[in-house]
Amino acid sequence: MARLDEKMESNERTPLITTVQIRPARPRYSHSTIRRFCTIAFCSTLLAATILFLIPLALITGHKEREPKLPDQSSNAVTFKELQEILLDTPKEEKAQEWSKYYTAGPHLAGKNYSQVTWTQERWEEFGIKADIVAYDVYINYPLGHRLALYEKKEKKNSEGVDAWRVKFEASLEEDVLEEDPTTGLQNRIPTFHGYSASGNVTAPYVYVNYGTYQDFEDLVKANISLKGKIALARYGGVFRGLKVKRAQDLGAIGTVLFTDPGDDGGVTEENGAELYPEGPGRNPSSVQRGSAQFLSVAPGDP
Repeated sequence: MARLDEKMESNERTPLITTVQIRPARPRYSHSTIRRFCTIAFCSTLLAATILFLIPLALITGHKEREPKLPDQSSNAVTFKELQEILLDTPKEEKAQEWSKYYTAGPHLAGKNYSQVTWTQERWEEFGIKADIVAYDVYINYPLGHRLALYEKKEKKNSEGVDAWRVKFEASLEEDVLEEDPTTGLQNRIPTFHGYSASGNVTAPYVYVNYGTYQDFEDLVKANISLKGKIALARYGGVFRGLKVKRAQDLGAIGTVLFTDPGDDGGVTEENGAELYPEGPGRNPSSVQRGSAQFLSVAPGDP
């Protein structure tokens, strides 16, 4: 296997290991064609001799074909048609709706809402399956607080001659409470945050990095735009969120803000006649995407 040329361009879709052919394959033997012909001829002759020997033997012995083994005809056996009906009728639509509503009616962040664990165990045991609950010690973080504000410099300095700043905009970081969906107003609902994101308070200039793909960051590097000590603003899409954060960190950024661009909603918008959640398929404007910010390319899976 040849080593990749360091000058070759790569991105998120580039395989970690790539085989590059640097010269035509060298034949193992100088007379490989003759060897192949002899091998085929010998195997064909051997196969023909075997067939000619076995046919007369079968005629002489005259073995009777064995009857195919029938399935067990006990009282517990089911026919193929009955099995089909079981598989097609078992997943009831009403039951799927009931269970889906239960699991989404309350928060189910990892390590929280133990009642859902015991409820699931009870359902399995009702099916006649032994189900044990096992505890694991894992690394996971929970949100304690969050704030996102945009500052701008005042024209006049303060009394000490230092630049004075004021808040130009502050994000609510809250989703709308919808009357049609009671879960949006739960007191213990999960705040908007990203799992495995680092704790801290940072204030710095920001740099817009588009979708935060590898190529987006490369374009900034080629344009001599530094991210060192800056906050990267990246919109969702194009690549896993954790890789946006990782690449920004690798280039010296001290923070990353991820946001959903309404322009990426496509044609499923209120302006185009689509109903918004919970009445239709359109994204509710206040919705915030949550998820892990793990460095997927380094250590996939939760620690």
